[in-house]
Amino acid sequence: SRAMGHGFQGEWFMMGGMPGSPDLTSRMAYRVYTRWAWWAAAVFVGASLLASMVAANLVMSALADAGIFAMQWQVLGALAVSQVVSVVLILWAAGWRGDRRGALLALGPPVQGVRAYWWAYLAMAVLFGAISALLWFIDPKGAMGDLTVYSGLIRSDAWWLAVLVIVVGAPVMEELMFRGFLFPALARGPFGVVGAVLTTSAAWSALHAGYSVMGLLEVFAIGLYFAYVLVRTGSLRVPMFCHAAYNASALVLLLLVDIPAAAAG
Repeated sequence: SRAMGHGFQGEWFMMGGMPGSPDLTSRMAYRVYTRWAWWAAAVFVGASLLASMVAANLVMSALADAGIFAMQWQVLGALAVSQVVSVVLILWAAGWRGDRRGALLALGPPVQGVRAYWWAYLAMAVLFGAISALLWFIDPKGAMGDLTVYSGLIRSDAWWLAVLVIVVGAPVMEELMFRGFLFPALARGPFGVVGAVLTTSAAWSALHAGYSVMGLLEVFAIGLYFAYVLVRTGSLRVPMFCHAAYNASALVLLLLVDIPAAAAG
């Protein structure tokens, strides 16, 4: 087919073991499919983030000019528009050079079927529930500081927009950008798959630069897990689902616990 005729586009990365160990490698389902060189993809991701920041600033200025000065509306409106801009740019770039968007971004179903969503979610809940509890015990001030802003948003009049931005917009935009678009370009380059896992996790963590040190470590660890899930299932749908579920769980926690009051106490 036309797609398979582009040299490296037919290349498979079946990870899990060294060459000659089919029992291990056959367990991994991720397929690298992209024409983008790693450096070009990285530059485009950076340009997309810059464009989304410009759009966000324009939205905040427009809302202020319209007499909407409430910070929650400005922040959430800016985030929503920046997410839409990023998604549109990534979807365009994924098909710009003749690649099939669904294949490049790994948007097909997981090879394990529906059960992939459940095992990925349950493993995440157990593993990162324990990690979050540990980090909360080690650095409660930092943990509460990371959540205070979100607590104010979810408890404001703009709560419904906060849900859309945090539970839908962030998982879709961030997964498409880092583990959908950037990951395969890094994996087929000199970094290899392991380098792609580490680099995309680090880049995604940098997007959360305002967090505490412990918070950033947790984000990095979650990024590693999402990358593993992508490679294991062959589908971006599963880490996207896990990302949305993780964020939704955090919002539920914020509704149950008044973080600013707890910090003051």
